[in-house]
Amino acid sequence: MSKLISLIKKGTMTLIVSLPDNSAELAKAAEDGGADAIMVPINPLVKDKKQLISIIGLARVPVGAKLTTEISEPEVKGLQKLGVDFFDFDFYAAPAWLLKMKDAGKIASLDSKYMVDDLTRLSEKPIDGIDAAIVPNESFGRDLTVGDLQQYITICLSTGLPVIVSTQKLVRVSEVPILWDTGAKAIILTDIVTGNSAKSIQAVTKEFKAAAEALKEE
Repeated sequence: MSKLISLIKKGTMTLIVSLPDNSAELAKAAEDGGADAIMVPINPLVKDKKQLISIIGLARVPVGAKLTTEISEPEVKGLQKLGVDFFDFDFYAAPAWLLKMKDAGKIASLDSKYMVDDLTRLSEKPIDGIDAAIVPNESFGRDLTVGDLQQYITICLSTGLPVIVSTQKLVRVSEVPILWDTGAKAIILTDIVTGNSAKSIQAVTKEFKAAAEALKEE
């Protein structure tokens, strides 16, 4: 089983840092800040697997890949052999062979056009989690709203799969308990929250990690 999925199933808030660039330096910063897992963009990986090998070799936490472009089955299996622990992919564009992959964690990403009926379809598929990336592009970076929270609650209640919230909005550290109360099991910190430098990624991740750890004491 995927190490990330095992962490999520332990029942505590899991923190995934999505790197803005395929960089060993940024990966180390995220891990030093307390990330439970790291997710790297797929585009650079296809061009330069040496960076991925370096990241996986240095990381003590699971490393996953965000499949943002069309990619072939041999390429994905090659990434898995390198040590990629999980794949985050667009549910609506996922080929059948991707859903049939074994061992690696499979996280299906929703978008702003999702329908409630899609949640039933998700629960019937051989996937391990849902990335609730449901914020429309024009709302990126804005404050989290009650409407956003209601949608996360609906997604969590409509499927038995672990739900992961991507920080497409400017989520604050103080809002971690609120996201936990929606039923979400993990947060993906994007550059909207962390910024793009190693220093900011480490600092912001450390703050969110402390907030996630505090949930255990409540």
